[in-house]
Amino acid sequence: MGFPTNRHLTRYALLLSLFFLLMRPAPVAAADREPYLFRLGLGIQGVYPELGYSAVLNLTHHSALQGLFIYNDYAAIWGGKYLYRFLLRPTHNLYLYGLAGHFAFYDDAWELVSSPGFVGGLGLEFTTGDFITNLKYNLEIGYSTVGFSGGPPGPCLVYGWGIHFYLF
Repeated sequence: MGFPTNRHLTRYALLLSLFFLLMRPAPVAAADREPYLFRLGLGIQGVYPELGYSAVLNLTHHSALQGLFIYNDYAAIWGGKYLYRFLLRPTHNLYLYGLAGHFAFYDDAWELVSSPGFVGGLGLEFTTGDFITNLKYNLEIGYSTVGFSGGPPGPCLVYGWGIHFYLF
């Protein structure tokens, strides 16, 4: 067992800071503000089996931009994602997404795959309702043009998940 690396310490620090943000009481306001307009969410996002950092900026009721950065011993993935929410509900949203970025990872034969690529698919974003309204979770399934870490190179299905805390 050894000491944790800087990468692990960074992840622990991010999770600890998210925990402390969740413990902060929400300010009381006279009226609820619009839940989607110009809200920034910070958190973690994964493209199976890798996990990295993410930021989401909601532009309108339906549109959002997301930046993604994954870096570890087996993969380096970065890019930008556009989300279009086509079904809005108080506890969940369905959305289509497109991620364009650069993908570098080892495939199932331990060959390095390094290429620009695209992932497009369908996602489900949900919240725990009244418990913590600023915390959003998401699950995704999509089609990748470059493959995924540890899998066969080339086009295939990919899965993703994430959790974001919206700061304002």
